[in-house]
This record gives sequence, structure tokens and C-alpha cells, in this order.
Amino acid sequence: MKKTILILIVLILGLQFSCITDKNKYKETDIFEEYEAENGFSILHIPPVLFKIVISLSDNEEYNSKELLDKVELIKFMMFEEKENTLRLDELKQSLNTKIKDYNYNLLTRIAQEDNDVSIYIIESENSIREVLVTIISENQYMGINILGDLTKEEVMEVYKSINMENIKLQGN
Repeated sequence: MKKTILILIVLILGLQFSCITDKNKYKETDIFEEYEAENGFSILHIPPVLFKIVISLSDNEEYNSKELLDKVELIKFMMFEEKENTLRLDELKQSLNTKIKDYNYNLLTRIAQEDNDVSIYIIESENSIREVLVTIISENQYMGINILGDLTKEEVMEVYKSINMENIKLQGN
């Protein structure tokens, strides 16, 4: 009981302080912003403290990299599923490809496997990577993860190498 109450208090305090950020700090490259009010899209801005709490409670030591998580300032997820009353996936891909060029993302790697196309883009700034954009596109779904922080190429590649491609599958309803 005490452990549950302690975790709840830490979570509430973490949410309170982690959500107080300068919202305009990343406005210039908020690649998902224009889709927030569109049908078929789910966009989440997640403070890294939530991941730190979940990972610290996890038994899997492989993902328990505190140093890497300390460098992450914000994580954004965008999920899209093409349906009858939504934007077409081809239109979304075209729009995002234009934004990727406009924001000067550089392709780090691309993997096409079975029904999924996974691409990793980065924005570098003075010998560090300030943004990582991971896109996963399947038959009628799109998932994007945008990680903002101060990372090195080695850290990004370490995370990339730890991804088990067999477990990346977008599932339809």
C-alpha cells in the first residue's frame, strides 16, 4: 500500500513539473502540429519522466539506460489510421516528406521489411543531434516518434541497434 501511494505521489509530482516546459522552444520543428485537429490522428506529447518511471519499474535491464533518458527533453507520438473520412495515407506521406525537407532532417537509415517501412531522420546541431524522427508506415497506418534532446550519433545508433524489427508491427482494428 505504501509503495503504491509513493509511486502515485511521485507520478503526480513528476507530471506537474515535467509538463511545465517552454512550449515555443520546439515550435520551429513541431512536425506533427498541423495534424492535431484532423480526423484519424492521435498525437501525444510525453515528458521523459513518464518513461523513466515506467522503465525503472521494468524488469528488463536492456532498456534501463538512465544516461540516455536524461538527455531526452520531450517525446512526441503521432498515430494515424486511414479510414473512410480521413486524409489518404499517400497525401500524409507527401505532406510529411515536404516537412522533413523543410525542417532539414537528414535520413540516417531506412528499413523496408514485409509490410512496414521504417525510416530514421535526424537534425544535427554542433556535433550533437537535437531531434530524432522515426517513421513507421504500413499498409494503411502511420506512426511517428519525434525525440527532442541532446544526443550523440553513437547513442542514436545504440538505440537503433537495440530495436527488434521482428516486434515492430502496426496492427489494424
